[in-house]
Amino acid sequence: MKNIMALLSVFALVSIVSTGPAQAQDKTADQLIASKKKADMTYRQLMEIMGRASTMIHEGIIRENKQMVKTGTQVILNHPAPNHKPWSIMAKADQADFKATLPSFNKMMDANAARIETEAGKGNWEEATTASHELMSVCMSCHSVWRARVQ
Repeated sequence: MKNIMALLSVFALVSIVSTGPAQAQDKTADQLIASKKKADMTYRQLMEIMGRASTMIHEGIIRENKQMVKTGTQVILNHPAPNHKPWSIMAKADQADFKATLPSFNKMMDANAARIETEAGKGNWEEATTASHELMSVCMSCHSVWRARVQ
């Protein structure tokens, strides 16, 4: 039941972030990975870096430090791909579903990171804070659905 509620939250977030019906230009997981620079790191290591970027964003907002926020958001917006297919961390039965959700989570993550950067750049700290909470909701939605299924 917990996973169903988390998945429903994800779909609600997708509908909030998307600008309309599914668009043809949206990338598949394979296209998303192919569009990124490959890094010599695992998916877990990538997620650790993303977590540190989120911490930097939050600290930058608290300190009202535009550069700190921009540095953190740029890590998220320009993150590389791991040295393997990210869905390979899941059991075979879950790989297709995980792969199918990656582009949506990435799109939501990027939209919120860009909004944080824009609002912080204008000194709109309250709006940057709201966007950072939305970014964290995206992160936690993904984790609540998938973290326990990682092998």
